[in-house]
Amino acid sequence: MAEGEHFVKKHQVNLIKRVSNIAPFLDDLLHKNIIQPDSYDEIKALPTSQEKMTALFSGPLESSGGQGKAMFYSFLNKHEPDLIHELSGTEVPVETMITVKELLLETLNDLSSKELKKFRWLLLFNFLHWGLPQISWRRLHWADRTDDLVHVMMKIWNQQSVEVTKEVFMDMNRTDLVQRLSETRSGPKEKHTEDEHWPELIQKVETMASVLELLLETMAALSDEELEMFKGVLWSQTDFSRRSTDIPLLLSEVTDKQDMVLLMVLIDGQQSVNNTKEVLKKMNRTDLVQRLSHSSSGPKKKLSDEHRSALIQRVATKAAVKQLLLETLNDLDYSELKKFKKFLQLIVSQKKLPDISSMLRRTADSEETVDLTMQLYGDHSVDLTREVVEKMNTTDLKRRKSKSSSGLKEEHSVDEHQPSLSESEVTMTSVQKKLLETLQDLNYEDLEKFKHVLQYTTIKKGLPRIPRQRLETADRDKMVKLMMETYGEQSVEVTEEVLKEMNRKDLVERLSELTLGLSEEHSVDEHQPSLSESEANMTSVQEKLLETLQDLNYEDLEKFKHVLQYTKINKGLPRIPRQRLETADRDEMVKLMIETYGQQSVEVTEEVLKKMDRKDLVERLSELILGLSGPSGSLELEGCGSIIKDSSDWTKLKPEVNSTGADEAPTYSLQSEAGHFECSVSGLRWICKGKVSFKYQFCSVEEHMERINSMQYMPAGPLMNIRVLAGKLDEVHLPHWICIDDNPTILDKFAVLHIDDCGDVVEKVSEVTSSHVKLSEPVFSLKMVILRLLGLSVEINCNVLIYKTEKTFLTLHVYLIPRDPGLEQELDERYGLIQKPHPEKSLKMNDSFILTTDLDGAEIGPEMLMLRNEKPNFFEVFIANPGTNFKLQLTKENERQPVWTCTVRKDDYPRTVHSQAVSPSAGAEGGCTGAHFVDKHRVELIGRVNGIPSILDDLFDRKVITQEAYDEILATPTKSDRMRKLLSGPLLSAGPQGKEVFYQILERTDPYLVDELKKKK
Repeated sequence: MAEGEHFVKKHQVNLIKRVSNIAPFLDDLLHKNIIQPDSYDEIKALPTSQEKMTALFSGPLESSGGQGKAMFYSFLNKHEPDLIHELSGTEVPVETMITVKELLLETLNDLSSKELKKFRWLLLFNFLHWGLPQISWRRLHWADRTDDLVHVMMKIWNQQSVEVTKEVFMDMNRTDLVQRLSETRSGPKEKHTEDEHWPELIQKVETMASVLELLLETMAALSDEELEMFKGVLWSQTDFSRRSTDIPLLLSEVTDKQDMVLLMVLIDGQQSVNNTKEVLKKMNRTDLVQRLSHSSSGPKKKLSDEHRSALIQRVATKAAVKQLLLETLNDLDYSELKKFKKFLQLIVSQKKLPDISSMLRRTADSEETVDLTMQLYGDHSVDLTREVVEKMNTTDLKRRKSKSSSGLKEEHSVDEHQPSLSESEVTMTSVQKKLLETLQDLNYEDLEKFKHVLQYTTIKKGLPRIPRQRLETADRDKMVKLMMETYGEQSVEVTEEVLKEMNRKDLVERLSELTLGLSEEHSVDEHQPSLSESEANMTSVQEKLLETLQDLNYEDLEKFKHVLQYTKINKGLPRIPRQRLETADRDEMVKLMIETYGQQSVEVTEEVLKKMDRKDLVERLSELILGLSGPSGSLELEGCGSIIKDSSDWTKLKPEVNSTGADEAPTYSLQSEAGHFECSVSGLRWICKGKVSFKYQFCSVEEHMERINSMQYMPAGPLMNIRVLAGKLDEVHLPHWICIDDNPTILDKFAVLHIDDCGDVVEKVSEVTSSHVKLSEPVFSLKMVILRLLGLSVEINCNVLIYKTEKTFLTLHVYLIPRDPGLEQELDERYGLIQKPHPEKSLKMNDSFILTTDLDGAEIGPEMLMLRNEKPNFFEVFIANPGTNFKLQLTKENERQPVWTCTVRKDDYPRTVHSQAVSPSAGAEGGCTGAHFVDKHRVELIGRVNGIPSILDDLFDRKVITQEAYDEILATPTKSDRMRKLLSGPLLSAGPQGKEVFYQILERTDPYLVDELKKKK
């Protein structure tokens, strides 16, 4: 690749942002025939330089290939030589990056564990100042070792990690470490000031800074014991805990009053003052409540420490940005918010910014959208939001925003396009007020129960469901608003039924009295009847259409819309407005079809799919619609009540195990006649009335953990993919590892997570036993038992697994994990297991444990491990020459009584495991080199090498592969394809020397595999 082409390709994002005078470039490119006159006119007509540059790169420069980019580089040299010089200076060699990483490691290693904890905490408040992406607190929390933390920082912020680190050291008053880091030259700094953004931001920053000063002054009067009480009340008796799934982790890190204030303002902005008053009232600190009530909200500059003031300014800026964005997005209704997300994805894609689409689909409301945008784009979020709002062409939104900003309050709009509220809209507003008035006496627990009952009441009545995540995170006002958006005036009837289920007759009576006046003029029953049978059928049709079309990718979906336009004209059906159809996503499109064509939507869909030659989907649609006339397949949603005692009346069956390949998890196949059965491997139980056959696989939960955490659940059983091959399972009992014997209050917190292409669905269980949860008439996909967290501290049934590694000296890996057969299967594939009894007692999740031995000279690390679901770590036990039996003992931190003990005998491990010494050539195999080994065993390596990401890290550090190759291989989905790319690409180019390095890494990371392949004839 020519130098100019490489430069333009590498710096495309910066060039789009930085080249402002594009006219001479267009003239030169036109003269050289790189762009055509029509493209020239189109690009020149675009309003902004960034849009012009984006169009130029995605159009003419893309199609002209290397020649066009090389030509563009020559014109850059002519018109923008300083920019070329500046961008060339930002290129950081790999050697420099390694030096920076080593410097950070060396510097951070000087921090005590307490200081390192504080460092991680302060990192939360620095990303926005530099305009960098945010590292999520959950990720920072688990990066509890210095090397892990530096790895995360370098991955997200690259060389700018140095500047961020210096800023944090200033906040910590560690000027000695600042001085040490100052000797390193880092990349250019981006400067951002509030003046670059909306004018409102400047005033909001000042207001937030004043709020911070006021709260810091007030909280200073609390003792350390009162601070702990404050945290407890804030968590348990206010809405603060709903604001983020990371709140429990964040609160656990708060060590002083300043931390507490920074966290509150960061999460809740100005609302923090009211929250603080509420908590102080419950703590009987009326003196501080009065101080807050009478204090001026004007700016105060009382802080003597310059660096602490800088920290507060940064937090104030971040909180102000968040509030500004929230005020903007809160003006959007549900459909407008969906439109906002669509335009945001488009603009982000055009600007070549980090992709947001997959995460944005999981955001439930405006607050989650704002948090995600700020996390990915820092203070650029303000400009992005402004640009999206402008592109949405929502003049009404701009008018509302303008009035909100200027403090105007009008009851009626004078805009001719926004008439006064109609009679029906007045009624809807009145209904909303009456509902709020009725529900105002529900306390926190009652409100949670109301939401829970509401979900299942609407299912029972066949009404649309409010998305679970939106409902669970809503406060009282937002919940009523969601009900009104979803059910309209029927919200009264729904609320009444929910309150009856809760046995709140007092509130049912109050609601009847309040709505009596409304019913005289607008009867809810008359104008908004319960769903008729035909309406229920329409809901089912909508679901079946969505299920049929779920496999259409983006291009197929666009083609479907195009064919749909043609089909409806042929059939003489009503027209869906083109603009609405073109901007609709899958859900909106189906909804539009149902609104326009009614039950004819099925016939229309079938015809469109036939024209697209998608016979598979035509057949699927026919099967699904045929099922509408049969019995309902919906799950029973009754509560689990009390603990059901486990019955021993289960016939155990051993499954047939099939391994389809190195990349695939084994498949377990079972078949049975009628009866009650249990799988001897997984503990899965089933009841059937006739012959049935099915198969299942264990699946990794790792890729789903972020979503599970965001829903405030934790895994409580293995993730299994179950497929019925013949017959029917009438009941399925999924295994779980939660100890419920001494804690029956958690029974109603159990649920089953159902994962498929349409998204995640949380199903309520029918029964809970000490080892299983029951599902009646189950529908199969990926399933696992989960447990609602909400501050619960639970005990789980655990396994201790001891694995011997294939090394010259005895090295054991000791894992403490939940009783998860899927995870055990994954670990068994890597090592040789030493079978030992498991702990008899259950252990508490997130507790820390220490492993010891009675053998002198043994080395055990790390010092302590936490019992957790995510990415389980292990103790490494190293013994040079054991020669005898020895004991291992697991003890909870700060306790003396062991929770588990076992004896490892000489017969449990061979005297020497890897006796052949590796020669200095690192590749000796009968005199052959490591390169020969790699070539000879290529097929086996493709199928059996694990831990490829860490191997790539090593190869990159040793300069065998480039950053581009590293990223490309890592983006490949399967292990075998990654290995194929590695062997046929970078290692082939690197020649024998590169293969030798790969062999050395493989010997260290997977000695057992190397040893086995060496022995093959």
